Amino acid sequence: MNKRQKSERRFDTLMLGIPVIYYGIFMLIPCLAGLYFSLTDFGGYSLKFSFVGLYNYRKIFADPAFWKSVVNYFKLYFATVIICFPLAYITAIVLTKNKKLKERSIYRILFFFPSTVPTLIIAIMWMTMYNPSFGVLNQWLGKVGIGAIQWLGSSKWAIISVIIVVIWRQFGFYLVYFMAGVSNVPQSIYESALIDGASEWKQAIKITVPLTWDVIKTSMLFYVMSAVNLGFGTVYVLTQGGPDNASQVISSYMYYQIAKFTDYGLASAIGVFMMLMTLIMALAILKLMKRETYEF
Repeated sequence: MNKRQKSERRFDTLMLGIPVIYYGIFMLIPCLAGLYFSLTDFGGYSLKFSFVGLYNYRKIFADPAFWKSVVNYFKLYFATVIICFPLAYITAIVLTKNKKLKERSIYRILFFFPSTVPTLIIAIMWMTMYNPSFGVLNQWLGKVGIGAIQWLGSSKWAIISVIIVVIWRQFGFYLVYFMAGVSNVPQSIYESALIDGASEWKQAIKITVPLTWDVIKTSMLFYVMSAVNLGFGTVYVLTQGGPDNASQVISSYMYYQIAKFTDYGLASAIGVFMMLMTLIMALAILKLMKRETYEF
């Protein structure tokens, strides 16, 4: 092995070693520590704790509030996938393919702006809009003859209110992401399809979706990795999980165990459950969305 090859190997080792070390320190070790603490009665403020086995897991699985938080998490995730993703994808196609629309960049900035604003500011703004007395939403409903809704004070509407805020905030992010994917599809393919008599709808179904399938799959994977923490800030500011845990999500339920009971062992068990659930959902998405990759 000559000097140049040795230098290249050292460089490759260094470039590979940095992310591996980073991952080990900030990801792998905390995960293993959380797994260990989930089997103890660790209180967070003292190194004196006992091994309790699966007691924490049995405790959370027996708590109805925990299962309500799990159901709310799935409501949040699937509502975003069913509502936000299609709207963002369709809008991305319209803004990308409509060459006559000169304000395309302005719309992109306007839609993307909410995703750059801190969650606290977004939540406070929507809290004002949800106010049952002077909130703009109830004022609009009153103009069409619908009575005021207790958006944040009703067990029925609390989680729906959280979902609306999350969808509104995430729409612009995925719009820009999808626009980047759609814009990479060669225009010549659309021109050939147009000559063959394909309508805009058929072009979207037969060309755009297959050629951007990896973009769609990646977006869903990214969301399932971030959705666990996504709703926490919104829930904490808007409802703090209430009323009666109606808007509690898994991350806010975990925080509740730490803030109120300082039960870090139980919170670690919830964290392990979140990690396993996220991993299972990610693998399910990879399996269900696996298909032939089209190249262009």
